[in-house]
Amino acid sequence: MLRVGIVGLGGIGFGHARAIAGLADVQVVAAADLLDAPRQKFRAAYPATALYPNHRELLRDAQVDAVAITLGHQLHHRLSVDALNAGKHVLVEKPMALSLAQCDAMVEAARRNGVQLVVGLNQRYLGPNRKAKEILDGGDLGPLITAVTYSQKNWSIANRRPQYRSRMHGGGYWLNSGVHMVDRLSWFVGSQAIKVKARIGTKSHYQAADDYGVAFIDYKSGVPGIVVCVGYRDGAPYFATELVCAQGAIRLSGSGDEFVEVGRGERWERVPFEQTDGFREEWRMFARAIQEGFEPPASGVWGRHMMEILFAAEQSSLSGREVELRGGAHWFAQETDEVVAPEHGVY
Repeated sequence: MLRVGIVGLGGIGFGHARAIAGLADVQVVAAADLLDAPRQKFRAAYPATALYPNHRELLRDAQVDAVAITLGHQLHHRLSVDALNAGKHVLVEKPMALSLAQCDAMVEAARRNGVQLVVGLNQRYLGPNRKAKEILDGGDLGPLITAVTYSQKNWSIANRRPQYRSRMHGGGYWLNSGVHMVDRLSWFVGSQAIKVKARIGTKSHYQAADDYGVAFIDYKSGVPGIVVCVGYRDGAPYFATELVCAQGAIRLSGSGDEFVEVGRGERWERVPFEQTDGFREEWRMFARAIQEGFEPPASGVWGRHMMEILFAAEQSSLSGREVELRGGAHWFAQETDEVVAPEHGVY
């Protein structure tokens, strides 16, 4: 049984709690929040859970094996390092942190303390995405030529807390939703990025952060990809991904109007897929990784690379130039001797 403590009892914290409640081998045993109101709301929903006024007291609870960090982006680094140094496994929500130095400190803390670190990039667990990856990996459509993925939705600025409207604190649409699109694209392509050219800015809202981003990402496998993220004031949601292969194509959406279609023989045909809960599958795989001793999908090292792409896109937008990532033309290698997930398709 993996016993979990949740730090941060906003909407995402409750989302993780609901997902965990559907698993037989994972249990929420503790939760923490600085404010009393969310603690009392959580107590009403989960009365058997120990509640704490801050993360430090929760980390002293010997019943807690793993911690979910679901607070503001600017707190991910410090709270994750504290939890990892306390010997707790950590699932930190996206985006991983606000700088690569912070990401590196988190990865090193996990390695030094012999615990697992995973980032809440759960797009690979959604039914349509998983089916599309299965089709891609099956090889019938031939090699991938290019991919485009979209995230267009109302930014709902009136409901955003101040830190999510400030880039200084890790806010804005690019880091908030673009991280999912970059992760989804990179997972489908199945390669590390080498270069990024992007334009990111603010067009629809008065805020100290961006509300749109468009990035061209060049991968080491030779596949180019495009991410389009728009947090509009008025419009209509669109979350599609288009994958063009040498012998066919796939288009899909894992949010809103969920579907998977395969294009061959001059027509599109809808393909059935299994409905899944991304949070629940994320925790199921994380628990297995801890119990069976393999490297979890969306590990800290992978999460760091996603942030490297996001930050490079911001740098490109400011400079007007293409940015080569630090790894350059060299392939980076696994740094540990852990085995990887036994399930095909989650990497």
